[in-house]
Amino acid sequence: MTVIRCGIAMTPTNDVLPSRPMLQSIIQVAKSIEASGFSVIHETLKKVKVIGRIFHGASPLEAQVTDIAAARLDHKIIDLGWPNVATMSTDAMLDSVRMSSKAVDLLLTAFSSSDTFGEGRVLTNQFAQASGVPLVSLHDDVYAWQDALTVLLGLEVHLGSISGKQIVVTWAFGNSFVNPAPAHSLLIAALAFGANVRLISPPEFSFLNRVRRVARDTSMCSNVLFEDENKFEGALQDADAVFALNWFRLDDFNHPERNPNHAKEYKDWFVNEDIISERCVFSTAPPSQSGLLASKKLLESDQNITHFWLKHRVIVLAATIAHLLESSTLSMI
Repeated sequence: MTVIRCGIAMTPTNDVLPSRPMLQSIIQVAKSIEASGFSVIHETLKKVKVIGRIFHGASPLEAQVTDIAAARLDHKIIDLGWPNVATMSTDAMLDSVRMSSKAVDLLLTAFSSSDTFGEGRVLTNQFAQASGVPLVSLHDDVYAWQDALTVLLGLEVHLGSISGKQIVVTWAFGNSFVNPAPAHSLLIAALAFGANVRLISPPEFSFLNRVRRVARDTSMCSNVLFEDENKFEGALQDADAVFALNWFRLDDFNHPERNPNHAKEYKDWFVNEDIISERCVFSTAPPSQSGLLASKKLLESDQNITHFWLKHRVIVLAATIAHLLESSTLSMI
């Protein structure tokens, strides 16, 4: 069973998730940067000069985020990635992390395995243990806390606070399937922040049971409502915020060509201005799938905060680094 100590979740797979105080602290630092600029954390980050980056299975956007963050903070990014990762053993990768951590002040990792779903999560935990310097995981194949905090920052800025608000995390139709990790993390983080959260997904595109268990326990700990439903029609009408994502079918992780065959049955899972209220905030992961996942009118409206994604993602990474250094915490995974 999952054990929750009101903030730290331990799952049967030995996942250690960020504590609620950690998530809240990062968002508070991020809000300060949003309001006053990156100068508010320059003093904290003086001890960091060189940042190492080790990515596998990351999108080009991840490199952009780290490059912009480093530029904002007057730091140097060194790419320490593995061109031959497919032939490396786990021990070899861990030795590489240990060696790299001796040469830099901070490590940034992103690891998503293209062979076995969940392997990236296991390795990410091991990287954090092997590193001799603070380590920030941008994502693995199960969780993506940086993405989740990016959405949360946008919601907090535009709604004032998400505590007590109704947040909907929903699967939506599209033809460019992505890893569900950002939705996994957002579901748990929003509950930890005191929001009532409704998860909407077709049976074929469900979340991992281990993520659902953590969500249920987090909702109990936070005294908020977690709903897990398979019906899209009418599920968004009372939402204060909607996060929609076209995530792939977990059973077809190794067979991506099968995803369209299952998705075509849910073409009506489409978000537009008619099924959400005028006060509802909308967000998705870039690039937005206009005409498939959401209407062009909604994506071009002020309700859509996705165009703040890159700005907020850079701020969240900077805030995470500042939190680790201020709190002497060794990792954010």
